[in-house]
Amino acid sequence: MEKTTPIGLVAGFVLIFGTIMMGQGWTTFFNVPSMVMVIGGTICALMVSSSMVDLKISLAGIKGMFTYQAPDLPHLVGQFGNLARTARREGLLALDRALEDLEDEFMGFGLEMAVDGVEEEEIEDLMIGRVRTEMSDRTVTVKFLNNAGTFCPAFGMVGTLIGLIQMMQNLSDPAAIGAGMAVAMITTFYGAFLSNLLFLPAAQKARAQKVEMELAREIVQAGVLGIVRGESPSMIEKRLGLFLKDGEGAGEDAETTLKKAA
Repeated sequence: MEKTTPIGLVAGFVLIFGTIMMGQGWTTFFNVPSMVMVIGGTICALMVSSSMVDLKISLAGIKGMFTYQAPDLPHLVGQFGNLARTARREGLLALDRALEDLEDEFMGFGLEMAVDGVEEEEIEDLMIGRVRTEMSDRTVTVKFLNNAGTFCPAFGMVGTLIGLIQMMQNLSDPAAIGAGMAVAMITTFYGAFLSNLLFLPAAQKARAQKVEMELAREIVQAGVLGIVRGESPSMIEKRLGLFLKDGEGAGEDAETTLKKAA
């Protein structure tokens, strides 16, 4: 996982709650009913809006975000250059020895079919299908986190409205109005806090990881098919290098790179 994620989360919590602790009446910010309203309401809304399959995919995807390792794209290009040289000197069957040492499972998936003599079109179709499934799961996770970021502030507002209604029913003690108003606003605070520090940033990170992995899969697919077609190692490296040039260009995101390279 990128170090920026835990650093950002910890720094955000310290910043917000550190500021609260330095002010007066900090105990007001810790209200169990408000937490239950925002967190519980968000969970219920997510269950309503998602199928059980999508919930399982999303939870697995969120867990995977914390173990995510960014693909080393230049290493992939160099690796395909070496594999292409081996295949040209000794034939495709010689790649069978290299399969056990491959760290990229998707690369092994494609090269194993190449070694087994599967037709190029069949290899391409199977690799595209696998990428489509993987990216679909990642899209579900992004949507789940975006929904959570949308529902949180909404239930914060619902909790505030409930608190205001209850406060308005008891106006006999003017001195208690200020304290009641503060408690009523806490749920709005919780909703905005969780949405803008946790769920929406996590959705952006999940989306960035998805685009990055999609680009890596495109490189692997192009490399495998180049080896199957018997292209020269230098040609394969040049073609795959186009992904790196666009991907590392200033002012362009990976999604734009992927569209150009495709």
